[in-house]
Amino acid sequence: MNRLAARLADFVAQFEPEPPTPYVLRRDVDVTGVSGTGVVAEGAIFSAAAGSTGVTRWRGERGSTVAWDHARDIEPIHGHGGATRVVLLPVSAMLGALASVAELGQQGGGDEWARGWNEALRTVHGLVDRALGPHLAAAEEHATPAE
Repeated sequence: MNRLAARLADFVAQFEPEPPTPYVLRRDVDVTGVSGTGVVAEGAIFSAAAGSTGVTRWRGERGSTVAWDHARDIEPIHGHGGATRVVLLPVSAMLGALASVAELGQQGGGDEWARGWNEALRTVHGLVDRALGPHLAAAEEHATPAE
């Protein structure tokens, strides 16, 4: 495992068994005439280790925050029979894909294809490091030393 992949794995390990899952409430029909259509709220569903609690923050001038003991209750209460739906952002899958990309190796040989691949890989690693580097460093600072 290369350094970037190892740093990502350490970062994700903080959230075992899985990180919270962000979501939006996307309203296609405003049944009540209050919140409008489109994305009307955003929130997060916490892992089973955190009790599968959900938190929703409503957008707009009537914004409010609601904490749900069970995230599964969000859509049945605010879905209005399919007019509004919870749209999940699959953080776990995205982090897994990012870790897989980080583990891609350099190509040997000096041909044009290998040089292009290696340059693209360095660029991706640089982009990930610039975007996540401060977060990965903060996680490393607070990591418990291995015994």
